[in-house]
Amino acid sequence: MPSNETLAIVLLALTLNALGSVLFKVGASENGTSPHAGKIQTSLVFAKNMLGNKRIMLGLLLQMGAIVAWLAFMSRMALSFAFPMSSVSNVSVLLASHFLLHEYISPRRWLGVFVILIGITIIANT
Repeated sequence: MPSNETLAIVLLALTLNALGSVLFKVGASENGTSPHAGKIQTSLVFAKNMLGNKRIMLGLLLQMGAIVAWLAFMSRMALSFAFPMSSVSNVSVLLASHFLLHEYISPRRWLGVFVILIGITIIANT
């Protein structure tokens, strides 16, 4: 079982990953920079717009922090335990998108979250 410090590291990684993903979504949707915003843009123009967006850049910094935290977590745990735990990031991003972006999550997706959490619980207790 991971120590409290190790659990804090993985929670930090999950939080940074989820917040970084939310910032990516918000930044990509701003100012017509999204490829779905009605403007036809070349890849270079789209990339320039993304790199010039403060939310995208902050999201990138948060994602980099998440990577460092994941590395710290993996250095403390067996890879066969740590890697499956990364599946929890799917759950944290889904929760962040629901609560911060007010996205609708279908009952089928909630069932998927439940299945992921059951799998993680089984792995954590073996």
